[in-house]
Amino acid sequence: MEAVKDITETVAVDLGDLLDAGDDAMVILEAGDTRLVVHRAVLADRSPVFAAMFAHDTLEACTGVVRIADIGGPVLRELVSYLYTLRAPQLSGTAPQLLAAADKYGASGLKAECERQVAAQLTVETAAAAATLAVRHSCSDLRRAAIEFIKARTHEVMATHGWADAMRKQPEDLIEVSRLLYDPPPQTRLV
Repeated sequence: MEAVKDITETVAVDLGDLLDAGDDAMVILEAGDTRLVVHRAVLADRSPVFAAMFAHDTLEACTGVVRIADIGGPVLRELVSYLYTLRAPQLSGTAPQLLAAADKYGASGLKAECERQVAAQLTVETAAAAATLAVRHSCSDLRRAAIEFIKARTHEVMATHGWADAMRKQPEDLIEVSRLLYDPPPQTRLV
């Protein structure tokens, strides 16, 4: 019951912030062909990155337009939806991209949900990408799940296009994954 009360209070405060925001309340987010008109107060309240962006004399704060080059339109829409509702969407193919976006903008609850969803969808083909994603974005649960998955199917995973892609596109992250795959035996003491 306490959780419901906390959510209700949060929503009331957020709606109050929207009312008090005034003329500069709207911001345009652009990613590719996608343009979303959103409330500055919601972004700033739910994302420390947006809060810092709007609190300083940045181009985005002055113009009211935030151009995001490294996120696709559908992923941006899902990120904004989460920032407004605090409800993570059920994802299929966009969970890895949304995880990266959530990490970039400090949406830790969304990042954790995406981490769970990527871990639940591990396959031989996607394991290397999931492991490198986990290393790059400091996702300890996903890293552990992906490493265990790869250890159980090492030869299969290393024979996939996913592993080859990770070697070409994320060699530094794959080096860390390879290091994590090596599980040295416990050290014995010489007497």
